[in-house]
Amino acid sequence: MEILDNGGVKGYTVWKDVLGKDNQGKKTHWGNAVFPGKDWVFMIFCEDENACSLKEELEEFSRKDYISKAGIRVFINNAEELI
Repeated sequence: MEILDNGGVKGYTVWKDVLGKDNQGKKTHWGNAVFPGKDWVFMIFCEDENACSLKEELEEFSRKDYISKAGIRVFINNAEELI
């Protein structure tokens, strides 16, 4: 979370203990003996100028051995504030 706090991210939402299958079909996590483990999901909103530096920080973070084994995926999408 330090990367987010130092990367100009004003706020984010975290869902812990998420169950599912990764987008490459290699790891299924159902939190049981057959498919152990659970995931985390972060929803991050930041200004466009912070997105590039945040992407670089997350890429560097993902190269750490223990992270590359666990896996990390980052997706970018535009969002419009309605209220």
